[in-house]
Amino acid sequence: MTSHPHSFSRYCMHCGQRLTTAIPENDTKRRLVCFDCGFVHYINPRPVAGLIPVREDGQLLLVRRAIEPRAGTWVFPGGYMDLGETAEEAAARETLEEANLEVSGLSLLGVYTRPGPGVVVIVYEALALSEGSPGEECSEVRWFHPGGIPWDELAFDSTIAALHDWAKRHGLDAPYRVPTVEERDF
Repeated sequence: MTSHPHSFSRYCMHCGQRLTTAIPENDTKRRLVCFDCGFVHYINPRPVAGLIPVREDGQLLLVRRAIEPRAGTWVFPGGYMDLGETAEEAAARETLEEANLEVSGLSLLGVYTRPGPGVVVIVYEALALSEGSPGEECSEVRWFHPGGIPWDELAFDSTIAALHDWAKRHGLDAPYRVPTVEERDF
């Protein structure tokens, strides 16, 4: 299981004093708390925006990851949202960064949670405006016919679930079963 990057914080972001764990008043969970200034440091999931680019001929684009985690596997473009941008803007930005591909007409496909690494993945579908090429975090981009999705080589359970939902949305068979919560590899 991957840890949230702030789960090992030792010092208060407000006053710089040492943090401890405690159950704050009117709460039910242990939290990181600063006893000097009283600030409670909540460790919340981080939003990720992803996008399934689709050409007019119905093929969809996937990128092969060149970075960990899961280097060498396939995924649709996506990444962490930046402060000050919408989920739609983040999805389009990540697609441009990872696949050198501009898109239009974003449509929400679904929201997928990955509790282990603490992320909420917001996935869109959009029309591809060009062919694309690998960005810095990707070793390859490839267009796949819906029947040719490399189900056994996909990066994350959220990738599988979103592509499964995408196939269902378009009335296509999704031959790969979405893992249950107990089977998921977080």
